[in-house]
Amino acid sequence: MAAGKDYNDELTFILNHAEVSLDLLGPEHPASDGIVELTHAAMRCAETTRSLLLLTLRARESVRYAKVGSGPVCLEGG
Repeated sequence: MAAGKDYNDELTFILNHAEVSLDLLGPEHPASDGIVELTHAAMRCAETTRSLLLLTLRARESVRYAKVGSGPVCLEGG
């Protein structure tokens, strides 16, 4: 799950810098359309990351552990 958080942090960095760039350049600048597309792509990636993190959390919740003998044994299911 740490990798997902790191990825989300990078996406936040990209989105923040894209927003600042648009503010500085203005909507009429030739690069503005590309920056808007970059923003949309980063937002789609952020949504995918959120979905994957939720899936990971749900998977963890459905796994139970029991101590058998000398170590834990994973019992699938809820």
